[in-house]
Amino acid sequence: MVSIVGCGLTKLDRYYELSEKDLVSEAYKQLITKIKEYDQPDIVIVSSGYIDVLGKNILSSYKISSGLGLQNTKVMRIENGDNGGASILTAYSFIKSGVAKKVLLIGIDKFSDYPSKYVNEYLSYNLDNDYTYHVGITPHAYSALLMKRYMKKYNVDYEYFTKWPIKMHQNASENPLAYLKFKVDKNTVVNSQIVSDPLRIFDVGARADGASVVLVTADEVAKRYFDSPVKIDGIVGNIGAMNLSDPSLPSVAKARNELGDLPKRDVVYEIHDSYSIMAALEIEELKLAERGKGLDVVDSLDINLSGGLKARGYIGGGTAIYQLGEVFLHLTNQFKGKSANAEKGIILSNDDLGNTSYLAVLSR
Repeated sequence: MVSIVGCGLTKLDRYYELSEKDLVSEAYKQLITKIKEYDQPDIVIVSSGYIDVLGKNILSSYKISSGLGLQNTKVMRIENGDNGGASILTAYSFIKSGVAKKVLLIGIDKFSDYPSKYVNEYLSYNLDNDYTYHVGITPHAYSALLMKRYMKKYNVDYEYFTKWPIKMHQNASENPLAYLKFKVDKNTVVNSQIVSDPLRIFDVGARADGASVVLVTADEVAKRYFDSPVKIDGIVGNIGAMNLSDPSLPSVAKARNELGDLPKRDVVYEIHDSYSIMAALEIEELKLAERGKGLDVVDSLDINLSGGLKARGYIGGGTAIYQLGEVFLHLTNQFKGKSANAEKGIILSNDDLGNTSYLAVLSR
């Protein structure tokens, strides 16, 4: 089996004065002060979607690792857009196969150094570069089209989607690490700025700066570092283009089918709510709600108690590592915000539009 023995998470915010290395260093300090003993990892994996285009940084895994004082270790960066689930799968596979006993996962992305105009340009690199990107379509526009199709198919109005940002801001208001620590009401959401009709600013995950580090080990060495390690029971993934004509996320459905039925009780979920419409579809694809009613069940689930990408903040390719740390904290009763008394944790990581998805299952 594979275990998580510790993590470090920075508060998500705008850090104009700090570099990616500075943010990782802060998270790393938290990790090494929390575990019982520390020695160097066999492998370091940096999960980042945009450190090259936004940070002008190539060979970032070496630069970050050496900045932490690490020597005699293997290093790599995994780029999978905003989907850091690939990094978790890689760490899990290294340990499960016996290639390594200790893997340090690092999640990092930084958005505040550029105006939104430039950030949105880089985010559009996730789209098809032969056709879509060059005609000016953005992920925001795609999600707006998906929302329109959903509204028509299920005969719901925009107020249906306000349930998600209201809930996420409520959760974030209790999370000391959240970027947007304030509550909102329906009137605020409905009257907020239109991004791409009907998508509004409160439907969009809040891009921020931040870092996370998670130490993953083989079971036989886990208790050297922490008395109550959390198990990674498994991780699955799949691909499939999101369906505009019949709003759905095939990649999530295929990953979920590999796992079978998912629990609704005694479990904490962290999903990739890049947009309110994505949250609705993800909940439905996980079969936690009927089609067209995904956001009607948010009060009955322990889901995105952190505030999610919407309000806790969204650090691109580092997000899944941050979620992994948060669920570890929930399952070890260390989470400082709204918490769940859960036996299991499930993380759904995907890109902005759900074309690639990973599902990880954790347990006490």
